[in-house]
Amino acid sequence: MKKTISAIISVVLIFSLVFAFAGCSSTEEEGETTTVVNVKTPLPTDITSSVDEESNVITDTTYSPEALAANTATIFDYFNLHVNEIKGVKAKVEMSQDKSIGKSKDAEGNDIAMSENDYVNAAINTLDSYMLHNDGATAEYGDDLVAFMPVKGAEYVSALTLADVESATCVDDGLFRTITLTLKSPALPATIEKAYDMGSIDDVMTEFKKAEKYLTVAQPTLTYNDCQIIIQANRETDEVTSIEYVKVIDVKTEVTGTGSLADMGTVPVQFRYRNAIRYTIDRTDPNATTAAAE
Repeated sequence: MKKTISAIISVVLIFSLVFAFAGCSSTEEEGETTTVVNVKTPLPTDITSSVDEESNVITDTTYSPEALAANTATIFDYFNLHVNEIKGVKAKVEMSQDKSIGKSKDAEGNDIAMSENDYVNAAINTLDSYMLHNDGATAEYGDDLVAFMPVKGAEYVSALTLADVESATCVDDGLFRTITLTLKSPALPATIEKAYDMGSIDDVMTEFKKAEKYLTVAQPTLTYNDCQIIIQANRETDEVTSIEYVKVIDVKTEVTGTGSLADMGTVPVQFRYRNAIRYTIDRTDPNATTAAAE
């Protein structure tokens, strides 16, 4: 009798374990749900992606050429509509910037030598590594953002028109959307000023003037290429979470040796100056957060 009861108990325990494991499996499967994003403003995102087969990570995302022209107007309208409110919001804004000097590019995208003189090349590289400061700044929640943000034009932001824009692309990834406006190249200085007011090549030329004992620099010719405005927005709210302004200037000038470098003569010089400023926007009201904690 005892053996029979033990056998029954064993069978019950076995079935209990089976159902317990089955329950765990079911829970895990139910937990693997896909987050649904309720997109406020659907936009064309006709993209092609290159995926790394080993890591399964998208390594390159480009807008399809066929759809680019047709979709630029739609995306540009979205950009203007939702970026126009940035200066009027209450938010904490963190600003960071990245300045660099490098080689200009030819029409095929190949590097162009900065000069034929090693001393001049070394001096330019020193500017890049030492003299260009990448300072940041912060606007606290409630501060006036009109003076803080670098955009010129209409009441709050850029006076850019569609005629100033080469392309506008949209890439949606989960909750966030990235819009990239590329201005027509070469862009007129007046177009850049309509888009944003930030830094200038004067920063670099001032540094050159510090070496006037050895070098004098002619008035440069400036060409604006590949300038962009990049925003990231929340797809559910259309609120912009970050905005980046990229100014790229191809500089052509002449450097003449003086004093101990007089034998160098006059050397043609060209280089690319890039200045990117990024603003990260946090709309969280610190007072509301403090009240909720209490």
